[in-house]
Amino acid sequence: MPRKMPLVFERILPTLRGMRTWIICDTPFVRDLILFQTILPHFSSETVTIVVYSEALYRKFVKFLENALRISPKLEEFVDDLNVVKVGKSLDCRFGRLVSFIEQGDPVEEAKGLVNSFEEIGEDDVLILHSSVGFLFELLGKDYMREIFEIFSSIPFDTTLIGFRSGEKKVAGLMNELYDVIVRVDRDCMVDDYVVSVEFTFANGKMEFGRFKVKNGRIVEEI
Repeated sequence: MPRKMPLVFERILPTLRGMRTWIICDTPFVRDLILFQTILPHFSSETVTIVVYSEALYRKFVKFLENALRISPKLEEFVDDLNVVKVGKSLDCRFGRLVSFIEQGDPVEEAKGLVNSFEEIGEDDVLILHSSVGFLFELLGKDYMREIFEIFSSIPFDTTLIGFRSGEKKVAGLMNELYDVIVRVDRDCMVDDYVVSVEFTFANGKMEFGRFKVKNGRIVEEI
């Protein structure tokens, strides 16, 4: 098993069960580390589906994954169990099990394909929208808010949804409305670590949960 999870994530992750969570982290490497080093191990006993968007961004994600597995080979057990929904040009799937393929082309048709693929998601499952999916929302933009609403409306009520922000500037306000929890991961350049804060959008107040560092390609214990 990977080394012990930093306490900040041990405290946060149990609160995300049945919630729709938007993770905002502007450092791509750290963003994907959070996914593979903390989220996937925590939900390892659940059925987990990840959605990845576009061949170009899928390729970069595979490169990250190959590097992460060289550093932490035992992460492979979590990767192998993933169900993958891919929006792209090729059926090529280099990790997990490809359970749904949507031809990349017209964003509106891609959105309809996601709605159809989510029919297979269960109430007790975990659905992860990789950061690349944010570019689909950006391509749709405010003129196609109905399609974005359809995507989120097709997800079962109690499914645990985790999305990562990337490129949703046109519809950022809408994303705030669609998620229950917003997790912000901000770099503190003064001490070279990351501050994690959590906001529940259906309640008042934001709380700081803790800090962590990244060393040798891994998230390490909070300080």
